[in-house]
Amino acid sequence: MGYGSVHALFEARARLTPFAPAVVCGAERLTYGELDGRANRLARRLRDARLPSGALVAVCLEPGAGAPAAMLGVLKAGGVCVPLGPDIPLPELRHVLADADPFAVVTTEALRVTVSDGKRRRIVTVDREAGATVDSTAGGPVEPLEGKAPRLACVLYTAGTTGPAKGALIGHSALLSAFEGARAVHRPTPEDRLLLVAPPESAAFTAGWIRTLGSGGTLVLPAADGTTPDAPAAVKDFRSAAAKAARLATSGGPGSAVAAERESAVAALHALVLAEGVTVLDCDTATARDLHRYIRRRGLDLGAVRLVGVTGDIWYLDEMQGLRRTLGPQVRVLNVYGPAEAAGCAAYFELPDRPATLDRPERVSLIGKPFPGLRVQVLDARRPAARGRTGEIAVDGPGAARGYRSAERRSGTGGRPRTDGPRAGGPLRTGDLGRVGDDGRLEYLGRKGAHADAEAVLRGHPSVEECAVAEIGTDAGRTSLAAYVVLADGARSDPAGIRSYASARLPSGRAPRTVVPLASLPRTRAGRIDRRGLPQPARPPGAGTTAGGKGGSGSGPGDATGCAALAAGVVAAFLSAVFTDVLWPHSTDLTGVPQPEALLFFGLYVCEWLSFGLGVAFLFHGRHMIARQERSPRFTTAAHLSVVWLLAAWWPQDNFYRLARKTDWPRQAALVYGFNVTLMIAAAVLVVFFAARPRERT
Repeated sequence: MGYGSVHALFEARARLTPFAPAVVCGAERLTYGELDGRANRLARRLRDARLPSGALVAVCLEPGAGAPAAMLGVLKAGGVCVPLGPDIPLPELRHVLADADPFAVVTTEALRVTVSDGKRRRIVTVDREAGATVDSTAGGPVEPLEGKAPRLACVLYTAGTTGPAKGALIGHSALLSAFEGARAVHRPTPEDRLLLVAPPESAAFTAGWIRTLGSGGTLVLPAADGTTPDAPAAVKDFRSAAAKAARLATSGGPGSAVAAERESAVAALHALVLAEGVTVLDCDTATARDLHRYIRRRGLDLGAVRLVGVTGDIWYLDEMQGLRRTLGPQVRVLNVYGPAEAAGCAAYFELPDRPATLDRPERVSLIGKPFPGLRVQVLDARRPAARGRTGEIAVDGPGAARGYRSAERRSGTGGRPRTDGPRAGGPLRTGDLGRVGDDGRLEYLGRKGAHADAEAVLRGHPSVEECAVAEIGTDAGRTSLAAYVVLADGARSDPAGIRSYASARLPSGRAPRTVVPLASLPRTRAGRIDRRGLPQPARPPGAGTTAGGKGGSGSGPGDATGCAALAAGVVAAFLSAVFTDVLWPHSTDLTGVPQPEALLFFGLYVCEWLSFGLGVAFLFHGRHMIARQERSPRFTTAAHLSVVWLLAAWWPQDNFYRLARKTDWPRQAALVYGFNVTLMIAAAVLVVFFAARPRERT
């Protein structure tokens, strides 16, 4: 293929079929010629702003027609695109902007404040320019700009499900290689109409629009204010309903409300598929599950759809087989493993017409073999893992990223990404776990640090539809495993039974001790389980027959521990009041002190006693609160003891000071270093503890 860049690939299609439909988003419909003209106008504006070749430009737009146009415009101007979405949680958006440090941000006027992170970087709005229509970027030249494209094309940030998102450096050659690989696997045609539901910041979005527009097809995107003009008026927008369902699930909303919003979202998606004559559907795992459930219950189909590609998280073989049975043999079903490190196209598995029978398909997630142009390996600490052994998935080859943005910044390039030379250092580890079976097919096991074996076993329980297993802190300062389960339709909540089921099938220490029923698992916008968003159970492991969590009830050891800590605090406060005069005679004597000062001093003594009691209570009950910050065990212990000292030290400190003569310099120095300095150190430990980034768990 003779194209040297992604935008050259698109421009060839635009010249060939300028009047063919390129992007459909609600009432907005752009032809290839119109999309090319819009991208050219934005490229001209960026060049007029003196965009250096190879400089990063963030694109923060709704996933409508303006998003691919802006991404193409950045590439045409010689920039490097950093796709973002306006619905990214603000802390994550701030992190990406700080890490990428782009030359400019392309956005809308309504999002100007959102993307302004305190730095004086250029903001290019696409909807407020000399009387321009929305997203037109105004008039002006539409001819392509001259100039050689840099090697780097975009920076795709990882999902950040277990740690800060990292920016994978993707070159034009990698995107073109991924396009060729996807063309061999998906077999796109100019007649295809691809519905893409991924958020714009995801690798799936970039891979989807390049595959579609590079092949001459039509990209269909859900509109922000509804589905299509022909869709039923009562059908709510897919994106907003899905987002609302996720918020309700994370905040512990009623299960009925969560189910209603998920039902509304999938109904909108199904209506859009039929109304737009979609032939290819790309979606995440959670959306595929909801859509399958929706059409199966109602006896519906997906109209003209010929291929369904599912990506984003673990998709088990039994789910894949079930969707294939529902849709029929005429619909191809792909399980796609598409991390940012491989530009959304790493490995795939397609069910054959006559699939071989596998034991326990509910425990297996097959991602098959690599896309053409990519090498996928499973590595142990230093070398490829043996067949059947778990290791970390790594990618290499023409379609792989060259590294991460943060590493480029640390390498002394002054914040500018390197745009020449191959990536060094061998295969790029993704942070995902996998293993190669005896038949040579690759199996996906989830993120590094996840408990895929326990999750797979729990899926075999008839009451469990979805689950996630994560480590939680206990009152004793240790960690334990908790299973967060979404119950199947009509299933009765039975945490004790689910826990016993897992214990009988898993080795000791790898079975969850707590089961937390949830209406829905928290997920990122890309559809992956957000393990940092899993709620802390209300009660620690080892509780009775009902596990705590949002919605947990009953009493147990967790409640007993809390009551014991409260009682210890009250007793400690009382004893400190009783023993003050025993340990420091006359230190609280207020004889001769007039009112109201005497009352104020007595109030101070009471506060010191209560603070000491609170410190004692926190000593026995507070470490699990500190452990939620996910720092190292030693750092957590240091912070825990610092809080205890800050609370408990006032009682002995003030009593010693009140009895020490001002001219007793040895005692004064001992008190300063015994209390004042140690309190400063404790405060400094807490500042560092809460200000530093959590340890990254991949």
